[in-house]
Amino acid sequence: MPGGPRPMDRDRRLELAREIAAQVQEHYGDRVLALGVYGSVARGTDGPYSDVEIHCVVRGSGVDICHEWSAGPWKAEVDVYSEDVVLEWASEVDVDWSLTHGACVAVLPLYDPTDFFSRLREAALSHPDQVFERAIVDVIVGELYERMGKIRNARAEGNGVCLPYLAADLAKHGALLLGLAHRHLYTTSTHLFEESLALPERPGGYDALCRMVMAGELTDPVRIAEAADAFWLGIERWAQERGVQIEEDLGELLRRGSSPPPQSPPLGGGGGLSPIRTERPDLEVKRRTKGERSVGSGVQRFSGPRHLDH
Repeated sequence: MPGGPRPMDRDRRLELAREIAAQVQEHYGDRVLALGVYGSVARGTDGPYSDVEIHCVVRGSGVDICHEWSAGPWKAEVDVYSEDVVLEWASEVDVDWSLTHGACVAVLPLYDPTDFFSRLREAALSHPDQVFERAIVDVIVGELYERMGKIRNARAEGNGVCLPYLAADLAKHGALLLGLAHRHLYTTSTHLFEESLALPERPGGYDALCRMVMAGELTDPVRIAEAADAFWLGIERWAQERGVQIEEDLGELLRRGSSPPPQSPPLGGGGGLSPIRTERPDLEVKRRTKGERSVGSGVQRFSGPRHLDH
């Protein structure tokens, strides 16, 4: 067998998570507020090659560090942040919310004397309707509309090579739209499409496009373009039925931009949930500016824990 991930049973993976957590707690000492496993291990759905992902919440402010490493047969990630940083991230609702914020909700505590992870869950789920409505518009206009333009450009230019990727990306953002519309958190990106097909009130054309992508039937450029057009027509009708405005005037946008955006309830108070549905890792750690994460010696854009594929 080539190198890379090797099989490990769940009991050993949980033991490994506790070993890593103990090492992290020893390193940060009294600063540690909470430690917990997230991702497939927390959900109990980890497979033989799954990695270990751990939240480490520390006292203080402005702390945002990621330790991610491979020990050969297994990989692990420890996201270290102060409570202000992780609560701020948990409180955001963006295009990827339905994929990223499961890491705030499905957590297996390893050390949590103040019940911090309950606060984290509430921060991820407690938002006014307007916040989700704005994110839905962002998906339609900022992602789906743009991808439709790329697909139509490719067809007009006779460039069918890029269409399989664009079709898969279009279907992915259709699933993200459904997640926002139903306030549904997907378990993992590998089950994104099948879980999205179980959600109600899907736009016309979505099922056909999604099943085409799932089956890998992406060799016919004409069929891809027609499926994309049918899905976009379904999006327009879906938006109209729900009163979602996807065509806007610049003047209105400028006026709206001078008003403060809708705010989520204060963290840790009121609001409630919406009624709508080891080896020691010797890594160079870099302090990140807002929006970045360090991995080994590199820096990547930070968008919360990278738990999507496990």
